[in-house]
Amino acid sequence: ATGFTVYDKTISGFITSLATGVGGPLIEIGLISSLAKGSGYHYTAPDFLDLIPLWICPVYFLGGPAVGNLARGIWNALQDAEAPAADKEEEVCVACKDTRAVACPNCDGQGSYETYNRNVQCTSCSGRGFVICRACFGRYGDDPWDIDAIRAKMDGKEVQQRVEQEKRRKFLL
Repeated sequence: ATGFTVYDKTISGFITSLATGVGGPLIEIGLISSLAKGSGYHYTAPDFLDLIPLWICPVYFLGGPAVGNLARGIWNALQDAEAPAADKEEEVCVACKDTRAVACPNCDGQGSYETYNRNVQCTSCSGRGFVICRACFGRYGDDPWDIDAIRAKMDGKEVQQRVEQEKRRKFLL
């Protein structure tokens, strides 16, 4: 029961465990009893009806949900692998429209702000007016919390070009 509560904890898992915990040994009893004595599959030290050991029931009880969870994991992995790449690429980031950059929240996208009656360059965006979009940063296989990688992306021309294209697009609309 400890293994079940640690690894599954669902009602359907409990029903599956119960079914396999009772059904598995019953099927083994049927198979072993149908074989002639001494031929084929048998246990060396059976405890129950001289056919199966008692420890086999907990093995089946925990094995049912374990195999079910394994099958579910494989099924989900296969479904993710079969999803067409075009569907994934068609999703546009709501925050940045796939430019990978958003207006700097510190300077409101201006690149500078006024403090103590002085206009100063924003240190959050280095005066660019935009920062990397954390909403879609992970979609490209990047770690959204890796500050060095974010700085490298921001210093690169790719993000700056995308931002300029988006600005031109908005201007034309």
